Parts: sequence; C-alpha cells; structure tokens
Amino acid sequence: MMWLYIFIVLLVLQLPILYFFPTPPKMKKGVVYDVCIVLGCPTKDDGSISRMQKSRMDKAIALYQEGNVKRLLISGAGVRNHFVEADVMADYARSCGVHASDILKEKNARNTYDNLRYAKMLCKEHGYQHIVVVSSCFHIRRSSFFVRKFFDEFAMCPTDGKEKIKHYISEYFRMWNTLYFEIKLKIKNR
Repeated sequence: MMWLYIFIVLLVLQLPILYFFPTPPKMKKGVVYDVCIVLGCPTKDDGSISRMQKSRMDKAIALYQEGNVKRLLISGAGVRNHFVEADVMADYARSCGVHASDILKEKNARNTYDNLRYAKMLCKEHGYQHIVVVSSCFHIRRSSFFVRKFFDEFAMCPTDGKEKIKHYISEYFRMWNTLYFEIKLKIKNR
C-alpha cells in the first residue's frame, strides 16, 4: 500500500511538467517549411563537431535534402569554449551538400531562450513564417516551451539518436528550473 501512495505522490508531482511542457507539435506531412531552426550545443574542445551537434545537424540536413525545409538557420555562440557553434555546425552542413546560400547563422545565442529570441528576429527579417525546430529528443519539450514565446505556428522535430539517461535526468531538472524562473518573473511583473 505504501508503494501506491508513493506512486500517486510522484504522479501528482509530474502534473506541472506535463501541463507546462506538453507534447510539442509535430511536422505536418506535405508541408514545406520556410526554415529549420537548429538549436546549438557546445563543440568539442578542439573545435570539431560534437556528437550531439552532429545528431541535430544530421536531422536538419535530412529534412533539407528530402525537400521538407527550404533553408537552415543554425543558432549558437561559443559557450563552453571559443568555437562558435553555428560556424562549426554550418561547416558540417556544407560538407554534407547543403548550399551555403541556404544557411543562415545566428552567432549570439548562449542558451535555448536566446537561440529562439535571435532566431525570431532573423525569421522576421527574412519573412519566414513556417518553421520547424530541430533539437535533441531529450530537449524537445523544454525547447518547445521557449518556441511558444516567439512563434505562433511551429513544429518540433527531435533527433533520431539515442541519448544517455543522464541527459534526460538533467533536462527534467532544467524544466523545473525553467518553471521556477517563469513563476518568479510573473510575480515580479505584477
């Protein structure tokens, strides 16, 4: 009986996460999106593309090559080292056959919120209305939370790669952290 109570308490504790981070909208079949926003993540210390960057770019490049997106908008500054994420990821895209003219780089973002804030400015500047956002599968719900702040209509596309459980655990606590700061911000702005 004790296990049942523990299970119910744990389930109730998940309700805010499920409410504020619902299942994100998926890509619609037959729709060609104006741009695919690829969220950055740190490069390796030697400046080469990281496994997670490659996974995100492989998904975005596949969407581009299949004709599902017209352009790639790659977002990310040099956060953990001096190598700019957008530059490293764009170089990889070009090496995989993406035309340089179909790549936009946003090189100021230092976190997910900034990725989308700066991407919104570029989308507005270029007239992009139909967007899809690519990120790692463990990151898709929280990134969707931020996408909603800047875009009315969008789709999310997670990577295909299997990620380590530590990434899911870390992301779970980041969702709670995000909620904490959202609530704090709302209270402050009253």
